[in-house]
Amino acid sequence: MLKKLASIFKSGRREFEAFQIEISTYSSLECHICPRAVFAEQWIFQNMSLETFQNIGRYFHSTKWVAIRGWGEPLENENIIPMLRLAKEKDSLTSLTTNGIHLTGDLSHHLLTSGLDLLIISLELATPEIKESLPIGSDFKRILGQIEGFIQLRKKLRRNTPTVKLSFPMTRLNMPALPSLVPLAKKLGVDEVIFTNLDYLPEERWNILRAFHHESPTTAFQQIIDELHRRGKELGIAIKTYPLKAEEQPVCEANPIKAVFFPVDGSVAPCLYLRIPKKGNIPRIFMNKEYLVPQTFFGNINKEDFLETWNRESYKKFREIFEERRRAKKDMRQILDAFANVGSSGLESEAPKEPPPLSPVCQTCYKAYGL
Repeated sequence: MLKKLASIFKSGRREFEAFQIEISTYSSLECHICPRAVFAEQWIFQNMSLETFQNIGRYFHSTKWVAIRGWGEPLENENIIPMLRLAKEKDSLTSLTTNGIHLTGDLSHHLLTSGLDLLIISLELATPEIKESLPIGSDFKRILGQIEGFIQLRKKLRRNTPTVKLSFPMTRLNMPALPSLVPLAKKLGVDEVIFTNLDYLPEERWNILRAFHHESPTTAFQQIIDELHRRGKELGIAIKTYPLKAEEQPVCEANPIKAVFFPVDGSVAPCLYLRIPKKGNIPRIFMNKEYLVPQTFFGNINKEDFLETWNRESYKKFREIFEERRRAKKDMRQILDAFANVGSSGLESEAPKEPPPLSPVCQTCYKAYGL
């Protein structure tokens, strides 16, 4: 008990909220809404070496979470279990995001005994009805069976962790069928269901598929969101849905101020949306227009000390934009609170500071708009 309390106290003082690490860009599961399907020959296939992971691991004592997640399937890396155990040795919380295709009985047992804290299974097309009409429908059924087997094994081993969450994308095609997934998730025994947006649009086909809007909402989609939460409450299962309206945020969900993304090659980047494992610049569609942004990273863990990269002037300036935007929002909130308490007569000299604009590479990223 004392050791656990000491660990919690120690983690509370850690400088970083999360190290997100991409340990593979491979995937043996055919993907229809993954950038790999778009970029084809431009894609860079690679597994992170254990040595690179160990180089990052020198700083695990500084982060609360070690999140194994990237543009590929992490269970394709044969060193996944030693990597997770290394993170647990530094008393970091660990999470793993997988498509579930390799979640076999033996690997499930190793994951459970590694001390994993959170398992997120991301399922692509979301509904059994859609999957049944596709050649990979058998994979979907097998993955569901493996998820159920994992949860049963967790019960057998009398473990409370990892928390298991299912993640599904929201698209114009599958929105009407999403409520049927809530009882399915309940039957499987998962702890939470997450419904996400197509937040990265590499080409027009994806732009057409997106369920979110810029200005004109789809009333039926909001009603579906409400139904998802109603069913979750009724069945006693947690539901998380992402917003359907794009609205600029002071700091994006990736939170570059307190989090770092380590791509498969060991480079040090603000987030995975600025470091996609493909040759050349990153194409995006934003507000129905096409853009190209550069691959953005500030160093490499295999070539220099992490703190040297973190304290590099260019990286600091990138983060300062978000820090100033966060401060501006806080100042605005304080001014509004004061206004409500004392009235306008006492605030004549107060003027809210305008937040700086987003970095050019972030201005066309939907994660900066709450999606």
